[in-house]
Amino acid sequence: MRPPRYALLAVAALLALPLLAPAASAAPPPENVCGVCGASFERSAERLGVDAIVAQSDLDVRVRADGDSRWTARATVNRAAAERFAANRTLLERAVRETYASHRTVVDDPRNLSVALDGRTITATFAVENVTQRYPGDVLLFDAVASDRSDGNPRLDADEATVRGPPGTVVTRAPDGASNEGNQSVWTAGETVLVRDSVVVFAPDDGAVSQAATAAAVRWRGLEAAAPGLREFASVPSALLALVAAGLLLAGGRLPAALGDPHRTIRGLAVGAALYVAVAVAGGLVSDGVGFALAAVGALLAPQAFLTAATLLAVGAVDALSRWDRGRVAVGAVAAWTLALVLGAPASAALALLAGALVFLPFGFLAGAGRPARLWFPVVAALGPAATALPFVDQIGLLLVSPAMLAAHAAATAALGVPLFAAGRRLAGAETSAERDAPDAAATG
Repeated sequence: MRPPRYALLAVAALLALPLLAPAASAAPPPENVCGVCGASFERSAERLGVDAIVAQSDLDVRVRADGDSRWTARATVNRAAAERFAANRTLLERAVRETYASHRTVVDDPRNLSVALDGRTITATFAVENVTQRYPGDVLLFDAVASDRSDGNPRLDADEATVRGPPGTVVTRAPDGASNEGNQSVWTAGETVLVRDSVVVFAPDDGAVSQAATAAAVRWRGLEAAAPGLREFASVPSALLALVAAGLLLAGGRLPAALGDPHRTIRGLAVGAALYVAVAVAGGLVSDGVGFALAAVGALLAPQAFLTAATLLAVGAVDALSRWDRGRVAVGAVAAWTLALVLGAPASAALALLAGALVFLPFGFLAGAGRPARLWFPVVAALGPAATALPFVDQIGLLLVSPAMLAAHAAATAALGVPLFAAGRRLAGAETSAERDAPDAAATG
């Protein structure tokens, strides 16, 4: 089979779009875990006229069973700064309060803050409420260091941090690189890796039941954190694809015959890609943001365009299969696709982003053959945008994907899927005609 020349041109044009797009802005700086343990305190002191240098620091967090906690941060500073603070304790307290009020820390509102100075060591003690969530299995999940969705990974600005659970509990989950013993999790700068969803889980013991409850709690918390973003990112794309799928089930039999011709469709793809590139370039001249969005969506659509063209050309290769074999292949493909999206999340976003239109083909066959499984089409179609949105719900860094971009991607996926649906129906229709002709041929023979 010759390479789909027009499809290759379309793919090349779409892939070239990012070269014309401006770079996106960077994410805000990460939040510090301790606050007074490092550079944030040094900058606050400098604004007050004190040249303070933190030489050593540690943080101790004691978590209570009711969800509240007590934090004790200690920072050893240089002798000159310690002497200034010893002479003016009000200045020291102002520097500490300024650190939490003006810098990015995981603690936004320290309660009952008290500040002490012992030699060169500054000690800040405060309370933080509601730092845990309780889940079935008597599991207590500490998530005070988990950052907001728009933030980067939290930063351990202390040399060492210790998180202690209630008496009678053990640590069953902690960040990578932490040292865990009993109800204590010790984090060390340079060794412990903190990410946006870093948590510490305390359970009654470390047995199999507690481990299972811990895994369920962590997974459920992740879903809770992602739910608002999923609604924002996936509602419109999912609804759009579900409506297109329902419309194809109801009116797919009246699709133009030209959609079943792979060569015509591929030429149409090439024309559509050229028009898209022209619109993207024009949008970039009007606004950098519009240009970036159209370029990113175009680059993601390139593999879909090529796979759609290649699949349409390859559809004739299944002629050797019987109708029953084709039906089993279609049902199997739909089942495999659905399981991959659900069980493979969030990695399955790549499948939905780069090949989302392909699921239209087996559903086209099932619709043409009148199989009951065709009724799952709107549901399965809506799963794609949900899986696609997962990696972008807590987006950070240079690649910023908006809900509008995912909606545009879903619309293009639907447009690419329609000819695949038509090809699937044509396969089923051809077999139905063959089956009707078979008795007549037998009788004539």
